[in-house]
Amino acid sequence: MFLRSTIFALTAAAGALCGVAQAGATDTSVAFVSIRSGDAHIYVRDAQGDERMLTSGKGVNTQPAWSSTGKLAFSRRVGALNKIHVVNEDGSGLRQVTDSARGEAAPSWSPDGRALAYYSTAADSPQTELRITQVASGATVIVAGQGTAMGPSAPMWSADGKRLALIAADAKNVAQVWIVEHDGSGFRDVSGQLAKRGAGWASLAPDGQRVVWVGDMRGTWPIIVTDLKTGESKDLTVGGTASHESPRWSPDGHQIVFASNRDDPGGGRNDIFVMDADGTNVRNLSRHAAEDFDPKWSPDGRSIVFASLRTGTSLLYEVDLATGSTHPFAQHKSHDMDHVVRPLAALH
Repeated sequence: MFLRSTIFALTAAAGALCGVAQAGATDTSVAFVSIRSGDAHIYVRDAQGDERMLTSGKGVNTQPAWSSTGKLAFSRRVGALNKIHVVNEDGSGLRQVTDSARGEAAPSWSPDGRALAYYSTAADSPQTELRITQVASGATVIVAGQGTAMGPSAPMWSADGKRLALIAADAKNVAQVWIVEHDGSGFRDVSGQLAKRGAGWASLAPDGQRVVWVGDMRGTWPIIVTDLKTGESKDLTVGGTASHESPRWSPDGHQIVFASNRDDPGGGRNDIFVMDADGTNVRNLSRHAAEDFDPKWSPDGRSIVFASLRTGTSLLYEVDLATGSTHPFAQHKSHDMDHVVRPLAALH
């Protein structure tokens, strides 16, 4: 996990652009962070493989989130603070969401594209809050945790927009998986009883009734799924000493994609895997000598977009689940990372 943290930290560093080329047009549109210009900026790659930069100038722009209504939210450094901004996917309409004197990070759109969930911290306090803001009106729900920290991964909405899953510290400041309803009620820890040492990588099933997460089990990080009605938890990767990260449900809830070193336990190199939602039929999708990480589903569930170090820098790739064929996105000597796939358009 240190390797991924190191790569993400590079969003504030400089990178040299060299020969950006289009490769492998796809049906998937992706927004991502690149430092190819020397600063961290938000880019969009459309389904035809064409790329454009949405932010410009000196600064640090990270953590893109794409709404079903065609807007992107992201975190931008403004003076001493990070603030959430939104912009249309064509680059127009850029604006800051709030004018509060608080730091903001890790935006996540509600499925209908009307609300943003994010983390907020005051300059004079270590206490992080979850805030859910209606973008049009500015009306905000505030959820305070037991411990001081929340994140760093963005909160995740259920497909119906009724609840969110997030990582937050408990009263002992140990990171656990929490669930909260969209109105701020029902904030509860769902991993603490099983994962005393901590948990991470929470992802809600499309039906909002199950959450998949990774627990720290003394040297290994198994994938756990918890039924939110019964509270029952099941280890989907029982046995062995492998570590796992970034589990995410498929759009239909039938499969889970994740990164793991299970095929390289000694070396610790991660590949991208997919399995059925009950933990069966595990397949290695990437099987490469280099590190592969951060898998995200396409909206139709037919492919996975992931990041890889196979060229020596972090770049993006897409693998087709049916054929196993993998194609690269733009190839250059800098870093592309922190990607998010464009969701299906909202129905009104």
